Amino acid sequence: MSGSATIVVIIARTKKKLKEAGATSAKTAKTPKALGLRERWLKMSAHAGVIETKDGRYYLTSKAKK
Repeated sequence: MSGSATIVVIIARTKKKLKEAGATSAKTAKTPKALGLRERWLKMSAHAGVIETKDGRYYLTSKAKK
């Protein structure tokens, strides 16, 4: 698998984990540990609608849930 294909898979899995965990708003955001994800994967997914809160939790924006 090429590097760019790997990134696409990581982002898709990250978004799926966030959806499954119900992390869809700042109020319901989860830590990387609670999600079972590496923080760098969450940060890498920022352009795909993953938002980091000030306290280091993450959630998926409504625009990215599709």
